[in-house]
Formats: sequence, C-alpha cells, structure tokens
Amino acid sequence: MQESTWVGITSMRSQAGSSLILPFVLMHGVVLVIIAFGGDALGDSSVQLAVAAIAVIGSMWTTLNFDGVFADFAALRKDMPDGVASSNFGAALQKLPIGPMRAMGIVFSALIVVAELLAIY
Repeated sequence: MQESTWVGITSMRSQAGSSLILPFVLMHGVVLVIIAFGGDALGDSSVQLAVAAIAVIGSMWTTLNFDGVFADFAALRKDMPDGVASSNFGAALQKLPIGPMRAMGIVFSALIVVAELLAIY
C-alpha cells in the first residue's frame, strides 16, 4: 500500500472514531438528565421503554461503529508502510493493544447501559 493511501485511510478512520464520541456522550447525558429530573414521568412504562430503547440502541450503534474503527486500525497496522513503521509513531502503533481496547469499549458501554437500565426500572 502506498504511504499516501495508508495515511488517507488512517486519517479517515480516525475522524470516524472521533465523530462517534460526541453522539455517545450526548445520548448518555440526555438519558442521565431524564433519569435525574424525569420524576413521575419515569413511572409510565412507555416513557421507560423509550428511554431504555434510546440507551440500548444508541449504545449498540456507537459501540459497533467504534469497534469497526478499531478493527480497521488492526488491519492498517499490518499494512503500515516502511517509512511509518520505522518511526517512533509506527513503533507505538505496533505496540497498541487493540484487542483489549475493543473489549474494554464493549464492556464499558454495556456497564453504562446496565446502570442506566437499573436506574430506569
């Protein structure tokens, strides 16, 4: 793979990962505000279902997309051009524990959703 192609794909996937952070934070922030200030409205089962659906579906969407970014970085690491691989950045990227990072993303998202669901119900 040409170095310019590798850099372009890496940049694109990095931007894709960065663009997922804000929706994830806003979604869970809104759910927490609803839990904190929803009061009697959370006693209605349809409101509970709607808030739970937002938390679950939104988390699944962002987590799966972010996991795809990590999977792409694992593949890009194997296709790293020699010029990048011989640099300090390339050495750091080769040591990056992508597998555990993918697992932590899924586990942390699941823990957040479980905590929200326990608070809702």
